[in-house]
Amino acid sequence: MEKTDVLEFSDISLELSLKQGETAEGSFIVYAPGDVPVEGWIVSSQIRMECLAEEFIGIKETIPYRFSAKGTEPGDIVEGAFFIVTNYGEYELPYRVEIENDEIESSVGTIKNMFHFTNLAKENWEEAVKIFYSPRFKNIFSGGLDRQYYSAYKGLSAVYGNERNMEEFLLEINKKQRVEFVPEKTEILIEDPVDISRHEIVIARNGWGYTSLELKAEGDFLRIEKERASEYDFLGNTFRLVFYIDSERLHAGRNFGSICISDPHRDITIPVTVVRHAGERRFYGVRYGAYREKKKLLMQIIDCYCAFRGKRISSRIWMGETEKLVDRLSALDSRDIQTGLFRAQLLITQERMQEAKWEMERIKAAIDREECRPEIWCYYLYLTTLYAEEDSYVDEITERISWIYKKNRDNWRIGWLMLHLMEEYAKSPSRRWMFLEEQFQGGCTSPVLYIEAWHLLEMNPALLMKMESFEIQVLNFAAKKGFLIRDIIVQVRYQIQKMKAYSERAFYILKEYYGKFPDNETLQAICTLLIKGNRTDSASFSWYSLGVEQELRITRLYEYYMMSLPADFAGEIPKMVLMYFAYQSQLDYRKNAFLYAYIYRQRKEHPEYYIKFCTQIENFVLYQLQKGRINRDLAYLYKNTLTANLMNEERAGQLTTLLFTHVVKTENKKIRQAVVTYALSSREYRYPFSDGSAAVPLYGDDYKILLEDGEGNRYTVSAPFQTERMMNSEKLLQMAAPFVRAHGGLDIYMCENNRSLAEVKEENVLQFRRISESPYIEAERKSEIYLKLIHYYFERDSLMDLEDYLKDLEPEGMKRKERNEAIRFMVICGLYEKAFDWVKEFGMQSADAKTLMRMCSRLISRNGFIEDRDMTHMVYYAFHKGKYDGNLLSYLVCFYKGMLWQLKKIWKSASAFEVDTYAICERMLIQMLFSGASIGERAEVFRTYVSGGAKPEVETAFLAQCSYDYFVKDKTIDPYLFADAVRVYERGERLHKVCKMAFLKYFAANKEEITPKIRMAARLFLSDLEEAGIYFAFFKEYVKELPGMERFEDKTVVEYRAESGSRVAIHYKIERGNYTEGEYRQEDMKDMYGGIYAKAFILFFGEQLQYYIMEESEGEKRFSESFSVNGGDSFQEEGEGRFGLLNGIIAAGALQDHEAQSRLLEDYYKKEYIVSRTFRLRTGKINGSGREA
Repeated sequence: MEKTDVLEFSDISLELSLKQGETAEGSFIVYAPGDVPVEGWIVSSQIRMECLAEEFIGIKETIPYRFSAKGTEPGDIVEGAFFIVTNYGEYELPYRVEIENDEIESSVGTIKNMFHFTNLAKENWEEAVKIFYSPRFKNIFSGGLDRQYYSAYKGLSAVYGNERNMEEFLLEINKKQRVEFVPEKTEILIEDPVDISRHEIVIARNGWGYTSLELKAEGDFLRIEKERASEYDFLGNTFRLVFYIDSERLHAGRNFGSICISDPHRDITIPVTVVRHAGERRFYGVRYGAYREKKKLLMQIIDCYCAFRGKRISSRIWMGETEKLVDRLSALDSRDIQTGLFRAQLLITQERMQEAKWEMERIKAAIDREECRPEIWCYYLYLTTLYAEEDSYVDEITERISWIYKKNRDNWRIGWLMLHLMEEYAKSPSRRWMFLEEQFQGGCTSPVLYIEAWHLLEMNPALLMKMESFEIQVLNFAAKKGFLIRDIIVQVRYQIQKMKAYSERAFYILKEYYGKFPDNETLQAICTLLIKGNRTDSASFSWYSLGVEQELRITRLYEYYMMSLPADFAGEIPKMVLMYFAYQSQLDYRKNAFLYAYIYRQRKEHPEYYIKFCTQIENFVLYQLQKGRINRDLAYLYKNTLTANLMNEERAGQLTTLLFTHVVKTENKKIRQAVVTYALSSREYRYPFSDGSAAVPLYGDDYKILLEDGEGNRYTVSAPFQTERMMNSEKLLQMAAPFVRAHGGLDIYMCENNRSLAEVKEENVLQFRRISESPYIEAERKSEIYLKLIHYYFERDSLMDLEDYLKDLEPEGMKRKERNEAIRFMVICGLYEKAFDWVKEFGMQSADAKTLMRMCSRLISRNGFIEDRDMTHMVYYAFHKGKYDGNLLSYLVCFYKGMLWQLKKIWKSASAFEVDTYAICERMLIQMLFSGASIGERAEVFRTYVSGGAKPEVETAFLAQCSYDYFVKDKTIDPYLFADAVRVYERGERLHKVCKMAFLKYFAANKEEITPKIRMAARLFLSDLEEAGIYFAFFKEYVKELPGMERFEDKTVVEYRAESGSRVAIHYKIERGNYTEGEYRQEDMKDMYGGIYAKAFILFFGEQLQYYIMEESEGEKRFSESFSVNGGDSFQEEGEGRFGLLNGIIAAGALQDHEAQSRLLEDYYKKEYIVSRTFRLRTGKINGSGREA
């Protein structure tokens, strides 16, 4: 069947775009051109592209497919085609798959490096934040100078969406300056605000980037509008901070508050002072300013009085100073009653009675004119008793004041007057003491009260029966004023030692007393009190040290001596302390470490101490090592006391960690933990801060330290910190390393060298091996490690180790380059199945063809020739790259299905390798028959196939197809096919008639190749065709070659090619000399085969056939041009038969050769007579036109 129709496809090509590792599915449609269903099969050129319907049949068929991008890399382009073999021919449907690039697109263009990213952050901060936290952003660090920032990025991007951390990253890479906020005023002064007043302060922003301010107001009268300001609150670079002043909460004079502005880098405090002028506001009848001055002078009067009672000044000085102060009070307000009373008492004390009486009369008149406070009235009454002459008057006044006091028991001033009036208080010091204590409990804290109480204690220390708040306050007052005396200390020490809890004021009292009167009893009391308060600060150490020096016997004195020992202590620890701890020590490990380090350092000067402590030190060091503790003293002990015979796996692991431990310190109080990221590791490590420091193990040199506060903000440059390595001993590391079985930090240290991977050596190969198996190592770095290990084993000829390593190797996370290299070594080690699985899973892109060839060949040899889709892809890939052997070629010969040109390449290569090609030859021949495709070497393929024992149905079908192509389509043909056709015919197998037609056509044109065998076959083929009523113009070429062909001598055959099935009619007329037939006659032409129509005519010498042809198909008529054909043009005197004789007679007559004409006529009649007498007439099969043969 001739394949003239063409298939149509829904897509002329397929284009896909997907991400690395994704799987995409799709489909395309195949349309048959007519009513004949399309049938065929499909093969994909790429192993990643799978056709889900490899065979199909129908008028309109949907072909689904699936593409796996597993194993691809961003930016890859996978190009291939679906090879479609159908009964309508062979087609290639190309496809192109793009793996999305990891380049980041933004509003300012593609982000390829930090410079681009910084520009984006300037233009669009929100978009930059989204990109910063996107998974693709880390690809920017894959190479170039930006790679150095990857560890910082990992740590700063861990808290998703935190804008402050992105700001820190830009600061870390030096792409921007810190944003600064500058208030327009450094302090604020506001005077006399009314109600709730609104105020503003402008804050300017310098720079761009993350903007966040915490705002806080301090002061009851002060309130801010909002507690946080962000980017949206700044217009341009200006923010107006609004705050309010509540005047109801202000007191007269100056009110102090502040506004605190905190950004991520610093705190700004703006003092706010609000002045409220008092105006006419009065306190106790005076203006506020005068009131404050009056209050100050009153305090000075009290201080002067206390100095007098405490015997610090004489009575003369006291009265002189007091008089001056009273004069100043009077100057402030001459009408003030209280000031007048002060003056009156002073006059009485100076025994200036007459003047005192005049002053009292004046005061009485003032009291009568205006109401006064109870204590002022009582004070007046009290003064009258000082110059009254009758005792009854004093009693009366005492009773009146007592009555007023009962109504005003919370007024200590009246109580103080009662203390001096009532006889019971004068006679009983204990009653007087109790009364003073009662006033204190009522809220009185006046120095007047304390001086009275102290005066009582001076006279009678036995009044000190307990040590509670009143007693402590009185003694504290005396200590501050310097009133302490030797006589009272015994009672003080006794009462303090009875206290159940520590008191700072009690300590102050003892300290002040010891400063004046140092003795061991007081020192013992001080040390006991400090121990009771669990005081271990450096200030307490001086007291404990004195106690030890004085050899005081105090429980736990030596412990507190050691516990309070300053960190920078460089002195000598007393012998008795050392001996105390030689037997046991309950000290905190830090103090024990200090003690033992001190003893070890003194081992040469004091070997007797060291001997006593030796076992204790060893046990302590091992225990602390087990706990994983480290400080300077422990580091010293570890370094000097640990030996190899003390090591085991657990201790060695702990020691290794401690050897790399650093102390990280910062003054930033917000910091809660340190975070460490490593270039090698995909995880981060956190270490808590305590008292401004954290113990952080740091391995290698490719790491980043970040500090984190309580809100998830992280710092690399904005929060300064210092690191100090506690211990750096290569000797200890070498001692511990052989005992360590698995230590991630040590592995990193051993595998790094100057911020890159070290070379694999015998001493670090196990560490490299462990790192490669860790789930926490960065995929990119892990791939590098894989290759380093593989090459290390291979170069050392450690193939057993290499094989063991490769057996456990997993491909996830590996780059294509490293994966293909691993596959190559798997094949070298004979791990063919694992290599095959890797290639199957991740594809063959950039795979080494030689490696694939070796792998596939070994698997074929091991498993035999079993068809497998993936194996077929791999074998053909290697073959296509020019790498193959006999096994691969044999596999392809057996199983490969593809386009004819692909099969041809395989056939040629297999033939060159002398591989049996019978199977592929058969597939090629069948495919050519099925699809109509062809190759120039098809005869050679056929010859090879036939030589191997062709299947008859294939052989005859192929002969028919080639004959058809030659006979109908005028294609070239190899003569071998005709020889094979003869053999087929001789075997008695059915030979298609087109084979016979092609055979006869070929040898009619190539008579020199005719052999007796060919001649015999030609006679048989002509006979078969003649019986079928088939004839062609070239039959006439066999008239002289084959007997019996004379019947074609008189035939002129007109041939015409048209579409098979059409109606073809010839319109003709014959000219004979000057005579021409009038009308064209019409006769149908016969379709002899394949659209070749023929009609035979008998034309004599001088006759000419004029004709044209009409073709009718599907109701449509087409007419050819006019043609003409002449009869026998040459005169032959001796004809071969009846037609020859008659044609010669006519020709001789036309040439007026009468002699020849007579001779020919005589010959004609003789032969006619003989024939009529000898042969019986047989009806011919072929009729001429116009004349019957």
